[in-house]
Amino acid sequence: MVARRFLVRQVPADEEHTVEYDTEDGLDVLRFQIFSLTSVPPDLQKIVVEADGSVVDDGTDLESIPEGLCLMSIDEGEDADAASALATAQEKSDEELARLIEIEVEADGSVVDDGTDLESISEVLRLVPIGEGDDVDAAAAAAARAQEKSDEELARMIQAEEEALLLQQYSIQSDGGEVFRERVEPYMRQVLKYEDPLRQEAALKTVPVDELKEKALISLAKEGIFSPSKNEEDHAFLLQLLFWFKQSFRWVNAPACDICDRETSVVGMGNPLPSEIEFGASRVEIYRCNHCSSITRFPRYNDPHKLIQTRKGRCGEWANCFTFYCRVYGYEARLILDFTDHVWTECFSNLYGRWIHLDPCEGVYDNPLLYEKGWNKKLDYAIGISKDGVHDITKRYTRKWHEVLSRRTITSEDTVSAILMNITRKCRSGLSSDELLALENRDRKESEELSKATYLEVNNSISLPGRQSGSVEWRAARSELGQADSLSCSSCPIRRCVDAHVSKIYDALSAILSHFCDNNIPNERIIEVFVTLRSLMQNLKDANFKSRRVTLDQKLQQIFEILPSAERLLSAISLKAELHTVGDPSVATDGNLIHTSLALPVALDAVDEILSNYKSNIFYTKGHQFPRGNRLCSGSVLASSEQLPIGIATAAFDGIRLSKWEEPDGAKGCWLMYKVHGGQTCELESYDLMSANDAPERDPMDWVLEGSTDQGSTWNTIDARSSVIFGSRFCRKSFTVDKRYKANVLRFRFLRGRESSANPRFQIGSIDFYGETHMA
Repeated sequence: MVARRFLVRQVPADEEHTVEYDTEDGLDVLRFQIFSLTSVPPDLQKIVVEADGSVVDDGTDLESIPEGLCLMSIDEGEDADAASALATAQEKSDEELARLIEIEVEADGSVVDDGTDLESISEVLRLVPIGEGDDVDAAAAAAARAQEKSDEELARMIQAEEEALLLQQYSIQSDGGEVFRERVEPYMRQVLKYEDPLRQEAALKTVPVDELKEKALISLAKEGIFSPSKNEEDHAFLLQLLFWFKQSFRWVNAPACDICDRETSVVGMGNPLPSEIEFGASRVEIYRCNHCSSITRFPRYNDPHKLIQTRKGRCGEWANCFTFYCRVYGYEARLILDFTDHVWTECFSNLYGRWIHLDPCEGVYDNPLLYEKGWNKKLDYAIGISKDGVHDITKRYTRKWHEVLSRRTITSEDTVSAILMNITRKCRSGLSSDELLALENRDRKESEELSKATYLEVNNSISLPGRQSGSVEWRAARSELGQADSLSCSSCPIRRCVDAHVSKIYDALSAILSHFCDNNIPNERIIEVFVTLRSLMQNLKDANFKSRRVTLDQKLQQIFEILPSAERLLSAISLKAELHTVGDPSVATDGNLIHTSLALPVALDAVDEILSNYKSNIFYTKGHQFPRGNRLCSGSVLASSEQLPIGIATAAFDGIRLSKWEEPDGAKGCWLMYKVHGGQTCELESYDLMSANDAPERDPMDWVLEGSTDQGSTWNTIDARSSVIFGSRFCRKSFTVDKRYKANVLRFRFLRGRESSANPRFQIGSIDFYGETHMA
């Protein structure tokens, strides 16, 4: 490996770009780095050595060539003929289109041509295809050809299925489906435990339900939904339940020693004790401590009542317990048994009107192709098991049904259907006719959905991860690591920043600090005031979000009386001070509960940062230190990619230190665009970047900030930085912009992460833009 620095001159734009590059990465990576700088796609790049005019290709020795390179798109130089041919083809296409359509005035049917008086005709027009030859509609013919191609592909898939079914007849077991039945039926007894009222009552006591409800409402507010429907609230709560479970349950590769709490190694299997059998632990793993040689037992409990106490296990325990929690909170839930040794959950979403996939081990939801595409699993049977019956839902999790069919060799497809139908009939034997009708309608709708899913195309632009839970060795042994990280980027939606409260909080805190600065208040007194304010906000945050109220002591009353800006801060958090009312002086919500929940963590983080600065002798000066006024807010964000669910692009603008934008493949180049709100333009003065909570190797190191006045068609460089090091976690760096430029879209092109050669991921904790906005 040789580290190189190339100077790439782009023609005809005559722009120069510096590229830091490791030769072991290969030419493809160099092309992607150049793409991130120039927006010229890799397959349209022609790279020439300026010194001798030779073309850089796969056979070029990248370690020895001179550093000066010239970049042309393929329509430059000797490939100009190709561009000319393309233009001619476009011209021909336009002429062909003109021949195939005519424009008619809808009022009278007259044809619009070169002699038509465009000032006097009716405003309503229509496009009409022109028949040609035997009156064959060219557009219809083109559509027919496309349909023919689609039909051919469908025919090939159906033929492959038929062949797989034919081969299946010669490989299936001739036991009448008993092996299949024995795999499924024990799980019916398992899921019926979820309906036990005593178990459910015990589970309810283990969940911080008010905290999860608040987080659910905050998540909706961040999407701009401040008055959600019940279905929206229920869906958001389910996701928060998933994230909470992911954090509160513990994965066990090998249990810690019961005596010294140190590492152990597996010895083998042991006989279960009566106390273990009582809670469904028919299997017990035995481990010996690597240090004190003590023996530790790891019973594989199946009873969810026991699991809410132990809160540990592997995928079986995780999915079992999480599905139980879903039932506890009233969701229609089923345990998904994957015969290739995994288990997860599905819940019926009234918001979407369908079943959604949830994997508690991975903290992933509604991503059913994770296993086949991400983990590279070779699926065969995926069976959904609930109190209302059992269903074969394998088709939801594959886009290679003909391959899956070739692996389904336990019994015939007809036998699978018959067994599942028989079990389901028994489960529903006590239901009313109305209940049966509702379930049958839902089953029919799902069956139609699964039949269609079989023939949907895979979106290859979306990169799914390999398995994350479990040790690397264990995942590798199961071949579930998935594909290595690559430079392929997944698309993500345009997201709107719901962060006006962040700007208001920064404005209010800036006003307080300016007041102190103007009045020469001693630093010791400033620290005392902010410690007191922080204590107030922490008490408010800890209170139940539905009834937040804190009584003010004498010290806080004095602050509000002598510091008018303090009430501005409360207003930014949707709080109000009740100083001169009946009863004790207090601070409470102003009635907008979710606005307060959304803003309090931002205010706490900002006050913590101010206190940290003052205690580190970094004192506030107007317009230079954090926090500052004129922060841009409410813009729209689009990124090259993002890590769902917690590393989305707008997380960099929410003012909360623990959130971040994470780009799975961004260490060697990624981008983020910010569109100014309301059609305005911004004259950027400065910007802040803050490092994220962990993994310093993912920090940005080199970047270019650009602005556009035409919604991103052309770009001008506003600022560029290289070799920037963030010295700690939550480290804020402020950058003043020398080139003042009015823009309606801003774009960061992050060229390199701190350790891009060893780590594919990129992350940034927060991004704040400061400047004057103007109506365009």
